[in-house]
Amino acid sequence: MATQYQRDSVTRLLCTLVLSSILMACGTGLRAPQEAPPPAPDIFSLIDRPADQYQALAERAPEPDAFNWRVLAIRSALQQGDAATAGQQLEVLRRQASPQQQSILGVLEAALALTQNNPAGALQQLATVDRTRLSRGGEIYYLQLQANALELQQQPLEAAKVLIERQELLSGDERETNRGHIHHLLQSLSPQSLRQAQGPGNTDLANGWFRLMAILNSDNLQPGQRQWQLQSWRTAYPDHPGQAYVVGTPAEPVVTSAYQPAHIAVLLPLSGRLAEQADAIRNGILSAHQGQTSRLSFFDTNGRAMNSLYQQVQQAGADFILGPLLKEEVDALTELDPAMPVLALNVPAYQPGLPHLYYFALSPEAEAAEAARHMWDQGHRQPLVFAPNNELGRRVATEFGQRWQQQSGRPAILAYFAGQSSIESDVRRALASAGSPPPAAAGVIQPLGDGGWTGAPGPIDSVFMVTNATETRVILPYFDFVRDSRAARLPTYVTSRSYIPDDDAPMSELNGLQLADMPWIFDGAPQLRQEVDALWPNAGITWQRLFAFGYDALTLIPQLSQLREGAPPVPALTGELTASPQGVLQRRLQWMEYRNGEWLPGGQ
Repeated sequence: MATQYQRDSVTRLLCTLVLSSILMACGTGLRAPQEAPPPAPDIFSLIDRPADQYQALAERAPEPDAFNWRVLAIRSALQQGDAATAGQQLEVLRRQASPQQQSILGVLEAALALTQNNPAGALQQLATVDRTRLSRGGEIYYLQLQANALELQQQPLEAAKVLIERQELLSGDERETNRGHIHHLLQSLSPQSLRQAQGPGNTDLANGWFRLMAILNSDNLQPGQRQWQLQSWRTAYPDHPGQAYVVGTPAEPVVTSAYQPAHIAVLLPLSGRLAEQADAIRNGILSAHQGQTSRLSFFDTNGRAMNSLYQQVQQAGADFILGPLLKEEVDALTELDPAMPVLALNVPAYQPGLPHLYYFALSPEAEAAEAARHMWDQGHRQPLVFAPNNELGRRVATEFGQRWQQQSGRPAILAYFAGQSSIESDVRRALASAGSPPPAAAGVIQPLGDGGWTGAPGPIDSVFMVTNATETRVILPYFDFVRDSRAARLPTYVTSRSYIPDDDAPMSELNGLQLADMPWIFDGAPQLRQEVDALWPNAGITWQRLFAFGYDALTLIPQLSQLREGAPPVPALTGELTASPQGVLQRRLQWMEYRNGEWLPGGQ
């Protein structure tokens, strides 16, 4: 009995232990930790699940993945229009985010403001975000939010500009979608507003969009004019995404070889305050036109709206435009996107680079750029620019400085003089500027450079004076007086504004002065010179220069496209002429040296 009882007890105990072990094993299984979630994707990747699923993943993930999942949860809530949930989760994230994550939170704050229909708040929030801290995906998201906010504020042009910037960051289907949105936004704008939107402050991509949509949105274009404009656009922007919207237009480029116009429309201010200058240009054009079979028609631009003037040119049957003369008139004509070649007689700030647009000007800035090139070729390495403290002086000095920096990698020293009474002290300051920092006021030194004043790399070895003839006569002797009289004069260079006629009394103090001017002034083309002197015996030096300008403008028309393609320089009255890829004609001037009342050939 006892033995059987003991046996039964042992059996029950073993069963209890086995059951207990099973229960413990089951209990252990229930309490086992869940498997960790996969690594979080990029926080600005495509949202493909509800916010609560992202949040659940965040609860199970270690940092920094947990932060990424929370951001995705907030974006998902925003995408679902659940601003309340997104706001609550964002508040939690604010307390947990590190300083490095603040830019991301700023973008989320902007997205929340957009969901709450507060585009102004979104833009204000985006303005505080440091975009350099964002990933490529973050920048794409940032720009989309910015564009959406601007569109909600009824600013389609500004929204399109943002999307155009965004286009460069995208690939695949996203690029196509973004491109379609740009087209949709710009489709709502008038051709005039799109033309006015173009300018040097935009990228080529943006200017290409604005010009294309100005053409496509114009309802009053003749078929031939529209086709010309679109072909010209396709030639100028061969890889532009907007090519998708001109599929029906022939892809042949605008014919630009050897212009041989039958009817040239010349746009000049033949009346008003510039009538005398226009008359000199007109006479130069007429002289160059002798013996040609083409027809010339002159149109007075004074007081005329360019739109109506261009219509008159079209009605007259012209196939080439020469002019206009003023920068604002050139801008107005460019905005119209004329359906014929144009050689404008000025260079505006923005040149769209279209294959049938060219620009020619006699500008002081161009002469300053030529002086910088020449002085570098002469072996000078630290020039001093001495200019009057006025708008023209600063503009020309700055152009010289920029060109010098580009070709030498070194800053030029820019010094400004205030007036004749302070010339001596201004010259002393200028010559002492190589080792001292510049004051900021007029009449003192102001070097050009991105990194602030670091002192000139070496001693001043040459001078470029932005002066007229009278100022040159007064100032040049001071450079000799201030420096050691036993030292050789610093090589000094001036431009055409300092020209002194050969028949003036010799001034020995100017000996050695080097001047750049057009060959025409130094008895170039002697036969033509005799004809001009006979017809206009009392013409002054300014009239003579403008005559040569008009003469060259007409003569160059058949050679424009070849020059743009890199043909050798063309010798002309105004200088040796080449053209930039943007169609800007550039002059290489003739350098002469003053010796006892005469201008003699200088170093070339």
